[in-house]
Amino acid sequence: MAVIRMLATDLDGTLIGSANEFPFYNDFRQRLQELQSTNGFVWAACTGRSLASFREFFSPMRLMGIAPDYVIVNHAYIYSIGRFGYRPHLFWNLRIHYLIWASQINVSDAIAEWHETITSASHGVTTVRKKKNRLCLRFDSEESANVAADLLREKAKPFRHLRVFKYLKEVDVRSVPFTKGLAVSELAHHLKISPAEVLAIGNGHNDISMMDHTVAVSTGCPSNSEDEVIDAVHNIGGHIAQQRSLGGVIEIIDAYRNGTVCSDFPKEWTHPSQGSNPSRQLPRERKKHVNKERLWLFIAVVYIVLAVFANFGLIPFVSGIIMKPCKLLMALVEKIIGFFF
Repeated sequence: MAVIRMLATDLDGTLIGSANEFPFYNDFRQRLQELQSTNGFVWAACTGRSLASFREFFSPMRLMGIAPDYVIVNHAYIYSIGRFGYRPHLFWNLRIHYLIWASQINVSDAIAEWHETITSASHGVTTVRKKKNRLCLRFDSEESANVAADLLREKAKPFRHLRVFKYLKEVDVRSVPFTKGLAVSELAHHLKISPAEVLAIGNGHNDISMMDHTVAVSTGCPSNSEDEVIDAVHNIGGHIAQQRSLGGVIEIIDAYRNGTVCSDFPKEWTHPSQGSNPSRQLPRERKKHVNKERLWLFIAVVYIVLAVFANFGLIPFVSGIIMKPCKLLMALVEKIIGFFF
């Protein structure tokens, strides 16, 4: 049975927002109360949201009497929560601001260098996307993609915030917020809590930095986690929950307290490298919806332009036809106004 003195949880999709978590609020509050009764326990909610956004988004839990001791916002900045509101961990927040600024410069230079190296060495490569913080390449074979992925993973090792993902013939290097892990480690050090006493739970790529044994020996993810997160938790022996979001968080806490941690992959789960790149996919239904919206917007703009020309008599032969819908609409509006006033 693990001793948990610090619980670090992601917010979106982990505590709130992925399912109807309301039925789990009482159970979660009970688990927190049980943990708080021993070992000087603290709970840190970690989010990429701003402090203002966190306070608004977290309000349903607060209304139920659930509140963390600390919040890490914008992936990095630590605030303690007490009687007088939110108090910043000032010196850490200044230091992390500098680290983020410096990392952005380093990432941009590295991406440019790696792009030149790979494209020069391989003739069967196409640049899918290249930005300051991202590089996505498509190769002519999976074997070439594997070689490139291994090379880029080696080059990315000094960069804690760069992750290399491989999907069939594509290799995607992305800058993933890395500071959650740093912030959790800093907070635990400040509170004199060892990594062996930290339980970190998350569902997104930006949570992977918390799932390192130098930060948290105990880790877990709910069933609605990204495939790469599930793979990371499996590799380090964490608990992969069968339930989604908050239900999964409760399951993970119970698993560590009861000694029933299970790292087995979910049924029908496939390794992300065997699928297509999810960050480049747009679901077919969503594509249709977006295309319809664009079509109707285009029609509306064209009609408004034609109506303006017709109103000034610049389209003499069809002005009446074009203005007819406008006149009908104006007549309807006048009737509605006349009915109320």
